[in-house]
Amino acid sequence: MNFDVNFALENFWQAVAGIPNTLLVTFVAFMIGFPIAFFIAQVRIKNLPVLSQIAGIYISFVRGTPVVVQIFLVYNIALAYHFNPLYAAFFVFAVNCSATYSEMWKSSLSSVGKGQLEAAHSSGLTTFQAYIHIIIPQSLSVAFPSLCSSTLTMLKNTSLVFIMSVQDITAKAKIAAGLQYKYIEGYLDIFIVYLIVCIILQGIFNVLEKKLSAHKLIDEKKKNKLLGKGLTA
Repeated sequence: MNFDVNFALENFWQAVAGIPNTLLVTFVAFMIGFPIAFFIAQVRIKNLPVLSQIAGIYISFVRGTPVVVQIFLVYNIALAYHFNPLYAAFFVFAVNCSATYSEMWKSSLSSVGKGQLEAAHSSGLTTFQAYIHIIIPQSLSVAFPSLCSSTLTMLKNTSLVFIMSVQDITAKAKIAAGLQYKYIEGYLDIFIVYLIVCIILQGIFNVLEKKLSAHKLIDEKKKNKLLGKGLTA
């Protein structure tokens, strides 16, 4: 079988047309899963009775089962109850995001230490103010590399949402390739498009990480100022 260059070039743009849905699933999953992950991490750090055990089981269940199996399970439930497959995709990846990022939050929040919160309280800050101005910024600074890596992994895992009939990068290219039985060209297009998207996002993350590093000194001064003078509630 000869490699069809013309078809590969044409099908490349079919794959590109699926980028919006791929990014949409990634973005929505992040926006839902990230704050839930913070709550789960807090429950585990504080070791709240019952809730901490439930959180541990939840994380073990999500991280201990293949994403593709979760997709098949949720997709078939969605079909049975006539749910939009796109919403089912949001759910699956938001759940995975919350479990993965909760470990990141737990590690980064623990690295800040209880002394920071106690110092904030002694200077007149409320717990909410301490978290907004001191705890969370420092935790995000520590967790940012892991956050970027996990987000890119989630983006690549969204290549499985074609199973749920979501018209993402994989689905667009695979359908067009299937019509002419040119799967090598189709999968190569998928490979290239994901590679380009990931390289662009990695570049954006690198720029953000540099900016974050540049602002660390400023944030440290701000923290010292807040701890020194306190804030009015």
